[in-house]
Amino acid sequence: MKNRQPVKTKIIEFRNPYHIEPPGALREILSHPIRESEAIELAIFQEHRYAFFYWNKWRQKNGSDRPPCLVSLDWHQDLCYPCEIEKAWLDDLDLSSDAEVSLYSWAKLAGNNDGHILCAAYLNLIGDIYVHCRQESWGAAWEDEELIDTYGNKHIIKKFRTYNELENALLTSTETSVFFDIDLDFFSVKNGLSDGSFKFTYLKEKEIREMLDGDHPVINWIFQRLQGFTIATEPEHCGGLLKSNKFLDIISDIYFTPGLFAPKCNWKWKQRG
Repeated sequence: MKNRQPVKTKIIEFRNPYHIEPPGALREILSHPIRESEAIELAIFQEHRYAFFYWNKWRQKNGSDRPPCLVSLDWHQDLCYPCEIEKAWLDDLDLSSDAEVSLYSWAKLAGNNDGHILCAAYLNLIGDIYVHCRQESWGAAWEDEELIDTYGNKHIIKKFRTYNELENALLTSTETSVFFDIDLDFFSVKNGLSDGSFKFTYLKEKEIREMLDGDHPVINWIFQRLQGFTIATEPEHCGGLLKSNKFLDIISDIYFTPGLFAPKCNWKWKQRG
């Protein structure tokens, strides 16, 4: 048997390490939906774990002592805790380097996209966590949990079966800033990829529009405090690329004109008059 030489890992040299983003991601700079003097960013990507990159980017830019809470709409809970090895990786991560965080998001966060939220909480990139999801789990999985981050801060993790429950929690909270996160598979009801049936059912478009309307108490509350907006398209979990694109088109039509990533895109209510 021949002796094998150790494989040498080649260090990637980036053409411009200060402007690296996860593969396939798109980012839109928008005026703040409410406050006239501020701007926010919206990021869209297929792999949900890439949200980690943008939460960090916006957190580094904001620099306040208390990070924004996370409000996430997702079919899955995506609340897998980092193991000890992952914590060591995270502790060594240079959060000031776009190149390093982008590469980490792609290559070291869980490929099934279920660990990015609590990895972000572990590094205090996000505060408390509010997830409205459809994933059927045992009873205890719906109870509040907490995570102590690497700096000793406590993060409360709340999960909601219904939109009304999410509304009640947000409107009675003391949160002052928020990252809003949508995984488009949230709009599936029966998710055939998750249960192995490969059959899907979906919310009606009217329901989606009512839920995301800017005047809905949940969305109005979020927009008043918005610091960043992430959307994961996850086409395979939506039942296909066309389904995913349909949901993205609905979101674009609800909020933006002339449409996301079109020239001079902005919130519809900012274009009036």
